[in-house]
Amino acid sequence: MTGVQAPVRRTTIKDVAKQAGVSIMTVSRVLNREAIVAAATRAAVERVIRELNYVPNSAAKALALTRHAHRIAFLFDTPNATILGDMVSAVLEEPVRPEIRLSFMRVRGSADLGATVEALKNQGVQGVVLSPPLCDDVRLRIVLAGAGIRFVAAGCSDDDPGFSAIGIDDRRAAHELTRYLLELGHRRIGLIAGHPRHRSSTRRRAGFEAALRAVDVQPDDSLCWEGDYSFGTAIGIAEQALSVDPPLTAIFASNDDMAAAVISVARGRGIAVPRVLSVCGFDDSEIARMMSPQITTVSQPLGSMAAWAVRQLGEELDAIERGEEPGVRKVTLEYSIAFRGSDAPASGEAHSDQPSEERQDW
Repeated sequence: MTGVQAPVRRTTIKDVAKQAGVSIMTVSRVLNREAIVAAATRAAVERVIRELNYVPNSAAKALALTRHAHRIAFLFDTPNATILGDMVSAVLEEPVRPEIRLSFMRVRGSADLGATVEALKNQGVQGVVLSPPLCDDVRLRIVLAGAGIRFVAAGCSDDDPGFSAIGIDDRRAAHELTRYLLELGHRRIGLIAGHPRHRSSTRRRAGFEAALRAVDVQPDDSLCWEGDYSFGTAIGIAEQALSVDPPLTAIFASNDDMAAAVISVARGRGIAVPRVLSVCGFDDSEIARMMSPQITTVSQPLGSMAAWAVRQLGEELDAIERGEEPGVRKVTLEYSIAFRGSDAPASGEAHSDQPSEERQDW
């Protein structure tokens, strides 16, 4: 009896990172011969690459080409390492044209942008991909444009005609998830928004408030707090949100890290999620699936967005090299709602700061 042999799964950069005990970013830096990797770490990663017989799609060709290469930098400042890992992995596993040289740079929101631009120029970078939340940082866009550095925004639905972008309809997604909470009977719903400098936060708040108005619930500024998309900052905000009187029955956080912070604080106060308090997030990152209960959230294809952004930026740099006007494209992808265990119909039960056996239904 004969059968068809199943195809052998190709080793990925994630496999190398996992076995070497390092991040995907570190493996990328080793592949690109970046000097900032410690010698011992570099040796460990190279050993795993040999053991797993890992061959990047285009890294070998890219490393061999130094002339006429488009130098593209992937800029990031995400508090969520999982989301960053998904985006970087998608970019590195995508078959990349050999004349594109890709590097990675962290740019904190509080950074000296003049110094950032200088560093990019010193590296010969011609274009950058802006990942969330940098993709919505208007100040950064202005500085890059002024310096003549081309950029494409991944995870962004801004309609500004000056640059290419790919994202989902944040407003519609937030509206849909808020409407779902309202259909469950919730009326005291709090919002933990992102940084006001990031337009995605503004769009998500607009969708949230529009859903409330659609059922004649007036948005209450006292039930809205501004975070920065990080777990740590949201802990303090969650303490405030869970102290309001009368209590909230649901909280919508603008990303999963902040939603996870709410669940953690609620657990410490003995507030049952979801029986007493429903909590929803945005992004569908790994932390949403690691929490107990798992978080109901908006799921968006960030990996596909990042890979598209690199391809689009390469085409725009090609056009500039030919002396042509580069074409700007706006792409909107579909999202979905991942319904999990962190939401339930409004119970009307008051919060209690005193843990009791009957409340431990996580």
